[in-house]
Amino acid sequence: MTGMAIVVVPIYQAETSPRVLRGMFGSTIQVMIVFGQLIATLIAFGTQHIPDRKGWQIPIGLQLLVPAVISALLPLLPESPRWLLSRGRRADAVVELRKLRAGKGEEAIQLEIEAIAYAHAHEERGTWREVFDASNRTRTGVAILAMLGQQITGQAFPSQYGVLFYQSQGFRSQAFLFNVISNVVSITAVAITWFYVDAVGRRPVLLLGGSLMGAWLYVMGGIGTMPKDSLNVHERDLIVTSLMMFSFFYNLSWAPVSFVIVSEAAALRVKEKTNLLACVISVLTTFVTSFTVPYLINEQYANLGGKVGFIYGSTNFFMVALTWLFIPELKGRTLEEVDQLFASGAPLRHFGRLTTRTAEEVYRVEVARGKGDDAVGNEGIIGEGSRSV
Repeated sequence: MTGMAIVVVPIYQAETSPRVLRGMFGSTIQVMIVFGQLIATLIAFGTQHIPDRKGWQIPIGLQLLVPAVISALLPLLPESPRWLLSRGRRADAVVELRKLRAGKGEEAIQLEIEAIAYAHAHEERGTWREVFDASNRTRTGVAILAMLGQQITGQAFPSQYGVLFYQSQGFRSQAFLFNVISNVVSITAVAITWFYVDAVGRRPVLLLGGSLMGAWLYVMGGIGTMPKDSLNVHERDLIVTSLMMFSFFYNLSWAPVSFVIVSEAAALRVKEKTNLLACVISVLTTFVTSFTVPYLINEQYANLGGKVGFIYGSTNFFMVALTWLFIPELKGRTLEEVDQLFASGAPLRHFGRLTTRTAEEVYRVEVARGKGDDAVGNEGIIGEGSRSV
């Protein structure tokens, strides 16, 4: 269920949301992830003192409820008009777009349908080879980098080993409570993202968020260099604070925004395959991080303790550099405008400065020229976009 969600949900959100709100819509998946973590943490907190097998049966059993509810509600979701058009179901696409654009006039809805159909005329699903060909490899690289950065920055440390780490620092009776607080802080951070990600953009959020994540991990690493027995209460509290602040800025930046970027970057022909590849790499990165954390922090192995902050802090600063070089700014662009940006051949970090045209604008121009629906849409929109850049 989780694997399906992180592949399909970002695609669905990108295809159905208005371009000016795509960042906010794309970040909602992280809200659901953190909300699920919060509920799971509260359940674990409430069942931690149950002595018999019910202590683990209750948390496991309750996990069956949410997939059942989701499965029951899925038929109520409108289908993606772009997907329907790709299957030749134009009438159904119009019906679903009316649901998604409630309040818009019929003329605006028909124009959007015409423009999307024109932009992607004769377009079929691409092959795995196309994911890595010359026209798509850059877009594939952006998607992979976004999902790699979401996990390699070290989020598995506080989310999966936070309780054990707090206990190792002397907070045995408060460890579960700290984990609950951390999840509340995280879900608050993601909610804050809704109010600025579409106005500020993707790159500034990742650059600032990654820098602050690295800085707080360095604070934790610095305290970790001190003998554990010599730490006073304020220094111990600062370790907890630094880990929570890392989680706060992670959920303010990399956690939600990487889902937005992966949903925007891939070409429509190979979007499912590109997202699948990026998410598989993300899951593998999570596995490697989760597998190695115990060996890094536990006393019987590397015994780094809080000093592990230097490792993940450095990883965060490295990802900040890669973001500046290779993560493009795609805020406020339709998916067809994104096609134009990548077709332009301009450096990724300069995308925010380039001029593009929406599918509706291109369609109007082509109709005025007398080409109308007979033109091959994707070539027309990319070609026009490249010349207008």
